[in-house]
Amino acid sequence: MPVSPDDATLMDVQQGGRCFFCGEPVGAKATFDHLIPLAYGGIDEPSNVVLAHRRCNQRKGDRLPDAGELDRFFAARRGSRLGVWPPLRALRAAEEGQEWIAVARAISQEK
Repeated sequence: MPVSPDDATLMDVQQGGRCFFCGEPVGAKATFDHLIPLAYGGIDEPSNVVLAHRRCNQRKGDRLPDAGELDRFFAARRGSRLGVWPPLRALRAAEEGQEWIAVARAISQEK
């Protein structure tokens, strides 16, 4: 299920109206960043999406989120109806250098 306007509003509240990556106010021009990029099997659902400035979203590109970003995401989503997509948890638990393998395995188990 793609991100609904209600989901976007809840994300905005959870993120304190700030860009997930730089922490500056994001305003009405927020974009959706897929933590696990669509190009690599990520899903277009709230459990894999954060609000970000367009420039921050472009700067992140197709990289996976780092441990600090994941920790912030998990903390913001604790108890939220938006949830956390299980492959993000697998990514956080992955050994260094094995991140893409862990993500690919977790995505394949989701299908």
